Amino acid sequence: DVINQVGFEIKENSADKLVYQATFLVFPELILGEYKGLGIKKNTVTVSDIEIKKVLDNVLKSRTVFSEVKRPAQKGDRVEVDFTIKNEGAIIEGGKSENHPIILGDGKFVPGFEEQIAGMKTGETNHFSLKIPADYYQKTIAGKELDFEVAVKKVEDETVPKIDDKFIKSLGNFHSLKELETSVNQGLIMEKETKERDRVRLAILEKIASTTKVKVPPELIENRLDAMLRDLDNELHQKGMELGLYLAHIKKTQDEIRQEWRPKAESQAKMGLIARAVTRTENLAVDEEEVNEELRVVLQQYVMSGQGGTGPEALQNINPEELKNKIRDTLLNEKVFEFLEKQNIAA
Repeated sequence: DVINQVGFEIKENSADKLVYQATFLVFPELILGEYKGLGIKKNTVTVSDIEIKKVLDNVLKSRTVFSEVKRPAQKGDRVEVDFTIKNEGAIIEGGKSENHPIILGDGKFVPGFEEQIAGMKTGETNHFSLKIPADYYQKTIAGKELDFEVAVKKVEDETVPKIDDKFIKSLGNFHSLKELETSVNQGLIMEKETKERDRVRLAILEKIASTTKVKVPPELIENRLDAMLRDLDNELHQKGMELGLYLAHIKKTQDEIRQEWRPKAESQAKMGLIARAVTRTENLAVDEEEVNEELRVVLQQYVMSGQGGTGPEALQNINPEELKNKIRDTLLNEKVFEFLEKQNIAA
């Protein structure tokens, strides 16, 4: 019952014989706790009119048009500024920026900063000092007296669109506000149902884990930590950031992050072992036709997206067997959770 091969050494290689030693990491002994009839409660998902309105307000905000004006800046305006922030004559970390956009009234800068910009016109410069609150979330500047130099480069007025027929049709195939609200409602329900499903699944695994006896191999914990760091790196890349710069910003090393995450990684690794044990105990399996059908869908989507080019050459860099194994694992994982939900969600 092997997890993977972790070592290989040739002991003797002569004309008479070949002696080698292979080392394997095997799955640990696991005594599965109770995994049926746990009575986990599933919450009913609802969406309020206030939540729908909030989504529509955000849609309107995303379609806001800004136009440059010559008047003094006021609340609601979008201003672009050059600023320098100093502490005892030295520029603080992240304390210098050019053409920095700020929406006056959002309160996303240090307390008192936006109020100093209100009333300024394009081309004007202002020098002022602010005492940062002692409980400010950025501990490096909390409680300090900072000196600011701000130059306004642009002042823009906002024009928020109205929800009329023209605006509604611009969002898709909607013919009325009611249809748009129905679509938003369905989207919110799907989002909440997904979150509730994930919460329930985690609650089930945690309940099973509390009565399951197993010693998680350190290698599995390290593998889980590697995956967590890869996920963070990918997430940062999507936001245009680098892992190294992010760690420097929060003043932590990869080793420190791994140490902080270790308990969570161990818990996740244990839950993976539990899911595997349930799979074997209940003889759960995925039909090969299910795998092939999903493979066809994935490959079709890959070709349609144009990620690997067009035509047959788009599939040249794909290993079908490797992809099938991933699909099989995903489908089997879903089947395990569906089984656990059926056995453990309270009526």
